Amino acid sequence: MEGQKVSEHIPDIIAKGNTEEINKVLSTLQPFEIADLIQNLEFEDQSKVINSLDNETASEVILEIEPEARKEILKKLDLKEIAELVGEMESDDATDLIGELPDETAKLVLAKLPPQEVEEVETLLKYPEDSAGGIMQKELIEVRQDSTVSEAINWIRLIADDVEDFHEIYVIDQKERLLGVISPKKLLLTNPRTKIKNIMEPFEINATPFMDQEEVANLFEKYDIVSLPVIEENGVIVGRITADDVIDVITEEASEDMYHLAGVQEYLHPIYTPTSTRVKLRTPWLLLTLLGELLIAFVIIYAFKATLEKVAILAAFMPAIMATGGNVGIQTTTIVIRGLGMGTIHVGELRNLILAEVKVGLAIGLICGLVAAVIGSIITINEPKVAKLAIAVFIAMVSATIATSFVGVAGPLTLYKLKFDPAAASGPFLTMFNDLFGSVVYLFIAMIIF
Repeated sequence: MEGQKVSEHIPDIIAKGNTEEINKVLSTLQPFEIADLIQNLEFEDQSKVINSLDNETASEVILEIEPEARKEILKKLDLKEIAELVGEMESDDATDLIGELPDETAKLVLAKLPPQEVEEVETLLKYPEDSAGGIMQKELIEVRQDSTVSEAINWIRLIADDVEDFHEIYVIDQKERLLGVISPKKLLLTNPRTKIKNIMEPFEINATPFMDQEEVANLFEKYDIVSLPVIEENGVIVGRITADDVIDVITEEASEDMYHLAGVQEYLHPIYTPTSTRVKLRTPWLLLTLLGELLIAFVIIYAFKATLEKVAILAAFMPAIMATGGNVGIQTTTIVIRGLGMGTIHVGELRNLILAEVKVGLAIGLICGLVAAVIGSIITINEPKVAKLAIAVFIAMVSATIATSFVGVAGPLTLYKLKFDPAAASGPFLTMFNDLFGSVVYLFIAMIIF
């Protein structure tokens, strides 16, 4: 049964209460498809579907569900059911799920897990969630340097069920310090009696537990790798990070920057996040923007009231100037934030970056300013001071695009150097600066000309 047909029929199947039939119908779907289906069901039916699945499938599906929706589903499961799901997960995923639970619930779930799994989860929980330690998994393949190839292969066979997949085999000494790596292919093709230390290769890159996850993602992109060891200062390997973890990081970082650009500091689900929470998190930034715009109104009223009364048509062109400057600033900021995230630009290049973007801002300003001046002249052809108005619009447009280009570069880079999130330079702050600068410069120029 195709996914669309399942979506249409699953509510009726759930209503019958036949869990075996639910499981049979969903067995044809991938975990992400089941997750999408679950999120489109009524709240009371979501946990029923999860309970109808076998533990292995359910553990994969629950991780594909949106965080806020997942929290609601977990509330409806008992401790034993949650523990069974956690038991099927790799250590990093298990840690993430445990971290989403209320503290008391998390303790009770951990109490139902085997001691080894509890130790792994508690070890990972001590690291910040946005660090290498927070996204790594404990499952990996380690072999001793003094082992033979034959002994290493036999050891891998014994523990294969505990490690879902592996791209590298890590070679360690007696103190579990990482010495080198071997590819599975090389291990299989080498003489069984050969010592591991004679065929291992030195590891070129690694992460430390407290390295920021964004730096980890940059390493994967720069070196084109699929797996990365995480080692402590004493050289002991404590885990590994795989490409699928990094894909999640990239998605998370991109989403975070998008929220910050909009003045929202964290993910807010439109359905599952309580209205009060969404209002509380979004209102401060909107109020900040409002106060900034009221400041602009104050400046215009008390500094340029006479100019506007004298030439009222000036007000008609203010939105165009502020909108153009704002868009140029947002484009610049987005490019800079993306470059910082990808590691393609650096704070040390501040001067060159500013010069480059200001040149772009000047060129765009000249083009847009000329177009605005010409069209403005046509619109106001019957006005006695049409030439002066066109000059004011042109100069203001160029000034606005140059200024927002400068702020679009300098703002994110300054915050980045000060260890703040560079995305915070956008949204409300850039909007306020653009509106204030654009309107004030425009009216100041008009005041001089007229």
